[in-house]
Amino acid sequence: MSKFILPEEELSRASNWISNFLMREGYHADYTIESLFEIDKFFKEKLYLVLESDNNRNFIFSISAYIGEVILRKFKGHWEISRNIDLDDETIGISFKNHKTVYPLNITLELIQKKYTMKEYLKENFGI
Repeated sequence: MSKFILPEEELSRASNWISNFLMREGYHADYTIESLFEIDKFFKEKLYLVLESDNNRNFIFSISAYIGEVILRKFKGHWEISRNIDLDDETIGISFKNHKTVYPLNITLELIQKKYTMKEYLKENFGI
């Protein structure tokens, strides 16, 4: 487990911001597993909002924080910083007692690249 300080307040703030944004846009974003399927719907219908935004890095971080918060709550994980994956110097992940660590930013980027949907990801990685 990492000894680095996590920006949990920032993760929470970003997650709440995107939840409110999605609800204003007509998507159901209430921190349930089902709400993650709304991320698929949002990307299918309005990915251009993310890609064309001057602030797209914050947008992607916020969506990642939301995905992470939902997964963390549902599967009882905890945030941690890892230096063991090949993306940046450090990456924020979610660790679980009996499950591999997941990285919400990777999930979000792969959703944007259409490698899978949230439904497919959850089924493959969590059996949902």
